[in-house]
Amino acid sequence: MGNRNAWDEEYKKPRLITKSEKPPRDFLKFLQWIKKNKHLDLRSGLRVLDLGCGIGRNAYYLARVYGMEVFAWDFSPEAIRIAKEHFSHELVHYEERDISKAFPLKDESIDLVIDSTSSNSLSEKERTFFISELARVLKKGGYLYLRTLAKEGDKNAKNLIAQFPSGEKDGYIHPVLGVRERVFSGPDIRALYEPQFRIVRMVRKTAYQRFGKQSYKRNYWNVYLTKE
Repeated sequence: MGNRNAWDEEYKKPRLITKSEKPPRDFLKFLQWIKKNKHLDLRSGLRVLDLGCGIGRNAYYLARVYGMEVFAWDFSPEAIRIAKEHFSHELVHYEERDISKAFPLKDESIDLVIDSTSSNSLSEKERTFFISELARVLKKGGYLYLRTLAKEGDKNAKNLIAQFPSGEKDGYIHPVLGVRERVFSGPDIRALYEPQFRIVRMVRKTAYQRFGKQSYKRNYWNVYLTKE
């Protein structure tokens, strides 16, 4: 089963994804950090790109609370269907779209990009192109919020790589979803992103992911990046 079909089935019958309609706490902390440090005026009509938007909870929140225009993409038809039904807003443009392909956006047309555990499912080749597209569409002075799976201190990631290898660096095929995922070390993230972005803040957090009836500890990176 390909990544698209697997995620579509997950949205139809959720086993791992959260059922919460609220934005994740770490994403809200990122917005508070932006406000506190006055890096961007969140109420100034910003244009946002939400990559792997899922059911649209982040996109809807940004439009409703801050009046941002949001381009929200996900390659799961079921996710987009749910988003349009439950999180519709005149400022949010939901589209069924593969984030590994070229973005249909003009150069430097986006103020803020959200990648919340989406690009960790890309192949190495896809990821290289994806990052180049991020750099192309993000304005100078704009910000990228990246939440992705961390390698350091994650015993479950080590076991997944050993038992279900994907054939690529630090990658595995998820035993429940059947999708490709990768974990990243701190040096990995710097090597991938620093040629085109400046890392402003990088924090490793621990959370729990449920496989069947059991919960496993997983580590995540929350990374704030800017384009100078």
